[in-house]
Amino acid sequence: MISSRKGMYVKMSPLNDNKSKNAIGIARRSDIKQQHNASIETQSEEIRLRATREGYNIVDIFIDDANSAYHKVVTRRKAMNELLEAALSADLNIEAIFFYEESRVSRQFYDFTLFIHDVIKKEKPYMRFFSTCTFGEWDPYKVESIIKFATAASESVTKSRRAKDGQKNALSKKERPGSKVPFGYKLNFPNVEVTEDHPKNIKGEQVIDPDTARIVLFIFHLASWGHSQKSIADLLNNSGVSSPKGMEWSSGTIDYILDNDHYLGHLPWNIRVSRNTSRKKQRGEYNLIFNHHEPIINVRLWNLTHQTIELHKRNGKNNSSSFFLRGLLCCQKCNEFLIPKNETPQYSKRTYLVYRCPSCKKKLVMEDIHDVILKELSSKWYVMLANMEQNIVKLISKRKSKIEQHRNSIKEQLQVITYKEDFLFNSPEKVTQNSDWDFILSISKTKLNKELSKANTFIEHINLLEEGQSSNKLFSLLKLNNLKDAELRTLLLTIFKRINVDFENGKLLYVDYKLAPFTEIDQYFETINQ
Repeated sequence: MISSRKGMYVKMSPLNDNKSKNAIGIARRSDIKQQHNASIETQSEEIRLRATREGYNIVDIFIDDANSAYHKVVTRRKAMNELLEAALSADLNIEAIFFYEESRVSRQFYDFTLFIHDVIKKEKPYMRFFSTCTFGEWDPYKVESIIKFATAASESVTKSRRAKDGQKNALSKKERPGSKVPFGYKLNFPNVEVTEDHPKNIKGEQVIDPDTARIVLFIFHLASWGHSQKSIADLLNNSGVSSPKGMEWSSGTIDYILDNDHYLGHLPWNIRVSRNTSRKKQRGEYNLIFNHHEPIINVRLWNLTHQTIELHKRNGKNNSSSFFLRGLLCCQKCNEFLIPKNETPQYSKRTYLVYRCPSCKKKLVMEDIHDVILKELSSKWYVMLANMEQNIVKLISKRKSKIEQHRNSIKEQLQVITYKEDFLFNSPEKVTQNSDWDFILSISKTKLNKELSKANTFIEHINLLEEGQSSNKLFSLLKLNNLKDAELRTLLLTIFKRINVDFENGKLLYVDYKLAPFTEIDQYFETINQ
């Protein structure tokens, strides 16, 4: 029986124990959809029969499972590396390698020859290669083999081109081409009965799945209040909530959801750096079809969530630390931020946690200063909120005007790059052969598009504020004593840039209010105004 596990090999029972020459084989299926047909079984049987005719005993067959020989070079395919290791092993004494035909080992024209055949031949010149579809010993440098590799590569290029054309056609109709529906959504098939005969011909309508959409919304709310991806994953796992794949939640899964524009109602496309990596392009580098479907997350919650994530990145990611004032308390005399310290003696039954100035060494007991800050905030909470509202009204117009000027400047630079690209395309004879202008323009364009996306986001923030969609009404309902450490830290980082401590007079001075709850606008304004 042939095993179908990825990158594994199967042991074959020898037909004749008297055969002394050992050989190995490799079989490949290119798609997960082939797992239940006879592809691997057929290849393995043909390999075994051909080996018997040539006087070899197949001891192992490596299964290259659901791997594309067009998109993946042989060195990135596990079964191929295992075959190479087995062929070069002195213990196994392998003398020949069998495969079904050229397209089963490679569709890249050159990689199997260079990285498998030539490497093995260099170490073991006596090693022989056989294709079940070729008479005699197989030689990759024969014209027949070269033509077969070229044909396989050409077929893959044609298939790839057709697939991309199909994707472009679907995108032009604002359809979601060939991808899974994200967690929180489902496909609805109105007035259509799905049968086993033609399920692929039916196009479902993407709609919100209420059960899973609630989980997505819950994740965004927790993240907007400073809870880390890991703490959110732990909470969901402890609560018995199933992840998108039915396994345990991880911080990576939470991060993927929080960074997915799909939940805003937009269709992101062409988001991966390459086919062989899951690394996502940065916002502004990939394509978006706006307002494609019903959103689960509104723009305000999306902005608050990502503002909070960036806020904690700049101020330390340990959101749940009991030192929720770290990076905010500043010694007025020394102009130094106080450092959190655990000064508990080795055998003490009590814990001594303090904030200490690194210069003058004066300190504040953590519990005492936390109690003072919370009481102070509680007593002045509504006045502070009113002040912030007035501050927003005064400054918002100035911020928006400056950011709009910056955005217009970016658009002008992009237009200049477009003119230059057109020049290079229409006048190639005027560009030297070794010129890197096309590369330079491409890099510049990518950078400007990312900056344009950022400027558009901040203008969107400001428009929300002008429409009165701030979160101060929500803040006014808060009871500070009920907040967790991560939530308190998020709130304080949102409101204040720093809190001065006057050790000599025993006073706290709150300075530098931020444009709560959109502090990133203030930060961005300062960056482009330098």
